[in-house]
Amino acid sequence: MLIANLSLSLSLSLSLSLSLSLSLSLPPSLPPSLLSMAGR
Repeated sequence: MLIANLSLSLSLSLSLSLSLSLSLSLPPSLPPSLLSMAGR
């Protein structure tokens, strides 16, 4: 149970940081739907 929670929080933080770096590196002219898709 604890291991599953740890891996879940890890993957969540990973996807969060990934989407953050993506939105920072990508030009603001992109549609927000693309960013939300990358966040998932």
